[in-house]
This record gives sequence, structure tokens and C-alpha cells, in this order.
Amino acid sequence: MQTLHYLEDALQQKEQALIQYIRYMREAQDNQDTEIAALFADLAKAEEKHITVIRDQVADLAGDRLNQYQAVNQDKAQNLDDIQIR
Repeated sequence: MQTLHYLEDALQQKEQALIQYIRYMREAQDNQDTEIAALFADLAKAEEKHITVIRDQVADLAGDRLNQYQAVNQDKAQNLDDIQIR
């Protein structure tokens, strides 16, 4: 469960960095500094890729947890059915 928490924190940090890079890119564009604007655009694209990877990992971990809970619930339901049948 701790890993999921760390990934969610990392995801939040990456999203904040993406917002900052976009702001810096727009400021550079406003100042006609195309080289710096391109640099921040590249950094923003990299953050977007990182965000996608982290989201996939969070979904996988959350899915694994959900599958574990479903398996436990199915076992409990089966045990209850067995008890009621007897």
C-alpha cells in the first residue's frame, strides 16, 4: 500500500511540474524567446510521458488490490453459501 501512496505523491509532483513548465513556456513565447519556449515545451512533453507511466502503474496496483479484494469476497461468499446449504 505504501508504494501506491508514493506513486500518487510522485504523480502529483509531476502534474505540478507540468503546469509550471507550461507557464514558463508561455512566458517565453510572450517574450519572443523561441529557444527557451521550445526547451520548456520539451520538458512539458517529458513530464506528460512520466505522468502516463505513473498513472499506468497506479492503475495496475489499484487493479491488483481490487482483484485481491474480489477474490477474498468471492471466497467469503462461497463459504457462506456452503454453510447455508448444509
